[in-house]
Amino acid sequence: MPEKRRGVVASITLQVVRQAFAEPASGNPYFIREERGRDSIRGCYLRVQRRSVQFGTRTDRGACWHRVVEARPDMSLQEIEEARLAVRRLVRQIEDEEELPELRRGRLMTLRQLSELYLRDYEETRAARRSERTMEAYRSLWTTHLLPLAGHLRLSELTSGVVQGLKTEIAARAQQQGGRAKGNGIYAANRSLQQLDAAFRFAQAREWVLRNPAARSVVARYEEVRAEEFLDDAAYQAIGKVIRALEATASSSLLRYLAALRLSIYTGARHREEILWAELSWCRDLEGPVPRIGIPRAKGDRGGRRGRWIYLGPHGARLIREMVRPAGSEHLVVPGQRVGSPLYTLMHLWRDVLERAELPRMTVKALRHSHRTHAVIAGLPEEHERQLLGHQGAAVTDTVYLHRHGPALAAAAARIESYLRERMGDPEGAQDAVRVEGKTAVVGAESYLSL
Repeated sequence: MPEKRRGVVASITLQVVRQAFAEPASGNPYFIREERGRDSIRGCYLRVQRRSVQFGTRTDRGACWHRVVEARPDMSLQEIEEARLAVRRLVRQIEDEEELPELRRGRLMTLRQLSELYLRDYEETRAARRSERTMEAYRSLWTTHLLPLAGHLRLSELTSGVVQGLKTEIAARAQQQGGRAKGNGIYAANRSLQQLDAAFRFAQAREWVLRNPAARSVVARYEEVRAEEFLDDAAYQAIGKVIRALEATASSSLLRYLAALRLSIYTGARHREEILWAELSWCRDLEGPVPRIGIPRAKGDRGGRRGRWIYLGPHGARLIREMVRPAGSEHLVVPGQRVGSPLYTLMHLWRDVLERAELPRMTVKALRHSHRTHAVIAGLPEEHERQLLGHQGAAVTDTVYLHRHGPALAAAAARIESYLRERMGDPEGAQDAVRVEGKTAVVGAESYLSL
């Protein structure tokens, strides 16, 4: 075969492609490679056969041919340039895989396969420091959004542009969930991208990928506006009036839920994790000078800190101590409708209270924001307020801390409770009504829920 037909060119152009079609191989294929020009792409070849011409590259000293795209005699200049660049990307990929053998595994891996490996590793190594609800939330982001939209894609196909599209599509999908999506879907999108980012960092650590297309520096997150709804004095007054009216005619189960709502108002605690789902065994010293609830694992625990104390005022302690609990639910702080299960949420009751009080709709978390705001007005030291809300403090097992600071924090809890009850229109000595076996009985505030 003439040497000129095994040519070396500065760049593969349309003229070179047409010449290859004009001189097809008569036997074994021959190759034309780029080498001599300033703009040559190292490793870029044309493979000329009897009936076809291909762009690609050769490895293993020419023994292996990697086809990129079929050439055509009528290709445009742009198509030829795109084919050459595709060859360059393939050459770099092959070189990367030779240097990092695990990259080949990553090239073949889909996002679904990566998610399984990532979540399995996460549960084995870090789940002990995460609650089961947190793990369920992570898995839900994958099964609800990420996998249906991109689980079939290979990791190499997940570019920053694809991730940007995922962000937009997840926000739109979340918005279509019947109004349940928080923040018009942007929170679901941001949390999903956080999981995708973590999975790609996991893959990078194992040399399955070189780049992280979901990194925050690559794909910006939606800006989240921090919710700062809170109640003023007039709102507290209206809510207190509604609660007292409901307590006057409520069933025993509704009284429990109203008591839980009062506890949320008094403490500013996270109403589900720290009140509704608490167990009675976590409560300490309910008749003593430092009544409190010991949460075994509090949100945000880091660095070995485990749990926190929720300090109670005298009325909050009595609400827990004298709450009526059906058989089979004696171990719960706030029993729900099902025997042995706690009340799941206060949201429905809270919305009803707001509607009756003619106040705009807001989340139960507004009670936490309100507690923080009014604690300053009530004169609580900032350090006490931070500890009452769980922003700092010692673990539940720190008896030295409890001995030194517990009485002061219990006094602070009693002070803010008294202040908020006054805002709600519950003056000291006011009488509350409880319903017993279908009859209304009036008892003193000190005997609330005792029947």
